[in-house]
Amino acid sequence: MIRGMPHLPQLRRRAASVAIGALVAAALLACTPQRPAPQADAPVTFISVVDGDTIETSAGTVRLIGIDTPERGACGHDDASLAIANLAAAGEAVALELPPGQNDTDRYGRLIRYVTTASGTDLGLAQLEAGNAVARYDSQDGYPAHPREAEYRAAQLASSGADRAVVTVACASAAAEPPPAQTDRWWEQYTSCAKLRKNTLGHAVGPFSREDPAQAEAYDWFASGTGNNGDGDGDGLACE
Repeated sequence: MIRGMPHLPQLRRRAASVAIGALVAAALLACTPQRPAPQADAPVTFISVVDGDTIETSAGTVRLIGIDTPERGACGHDDASLAIANLAAAGEAVALELPPGQNDTDRYGRLIRYVTTASGTDLGLAQLEAGNAVARYDSQDGYPAHPREAEYRAAQLASSGADRAVVTVACASAAAEPPPAQTDRWWEQYTSCAKLRKNTLGHAVGPFSREDPAQAEAYDWFASGTGNNGDGDGDGLACE
């Protein structure tokens, strides 16, 4: 035995200890839960707008994660759709991302994704910041959580109305404005008897008698005020 060298049994014990340590480390690593990375789809092309939260792409129809915009025919639908069209042009490349834990598609077969434009704009977040959408379909209402949920909720400016309808900022402002003042001289908005007859507001279409105090002013307007001689036969009745 060379002086200073450990005995063979000691070497064996050290080797065994190192091996056991390596096995334990490997086991611990295997047991540690690994967070899955977001799944980025292959680059796709933006084709068109379906509505404020849904688009058509070369990969298929995509529903934006975590937001909801007004339904077709509701106030704000057209504005929300136009907002998407202003951010993404047909033929432009967009990035789709499926976060961990999200469903790949919804019940209509649409892909569920974050959508980011070539300039780096998150379309879902942009709709929330513009007041066109509410944050919805996340962990706060029974759907899977998504990584941007807190940011989306904080950015929301629109609100939910009756039956969970989306009330955009623009629609809320319009509803708060007082209705235009109604004039008692309603007939003055019509420049002829022909236009009066086409009204859809429920206004009387005549004839108006110059002998009836309640109709005399309307008679004067259509007979001489419009320049269209509404009492052409001069019998005292306008708009016969």
